[in-house]
Amino acid sequence: MDIKDKLQAIVDGNDSAYQIQQFTGVSSSIIIRLRNHLRSIDNLSLKTAERLSEYYDYRMVSMEKMAFGQKQLPHFRHRLINRLQQLYEVQQRKAESSSMSDETALTVVIEQLFNDVLSDKVELGRLDKVYQAQLNDNKKPTKLS
Repeated sequence: MDIKDKLQAIVDGNDSAYQIQQFTGVSSSIIIRLRNHLRSIDNLSLKTAERLSEYYDYRMVSMEKMAFGQKQLPHFRHRLINRLQQLYEVQQRKAESSSMSDETALTVVIEQLFNDVLSDKVELGRLDKVYQAQLNDNKKPTKLS
């Protein structure tokens, strides 16, 4: 895999821009601009490209190994991913259209929450129980008055 493929995998990956920044020192705004196609991988500095490539080697390869052999994600996790992605995209549009630093900060927090929840199996189990209980409540017949 060449360096451009590694960088594209990071851009297309699920790790938050904040998480990548914490590990590499590459500004989260660069990652966000790459993901929004506002910046090209071809225009990154050599130093930035090397840092992101090292991140891929460290983080992405280990994640692929962990995911190898895992069963298909349950329905709940797919729904959770979709809802969090929708929330993140709405917030990201607000942050881009606003010059307020609070909107940008909230976007980063949502992005970090997205990654934290999906990587925490205990929390996913708790959320799944709440989701299943809500499904069961919705299936019960309601009394008409």
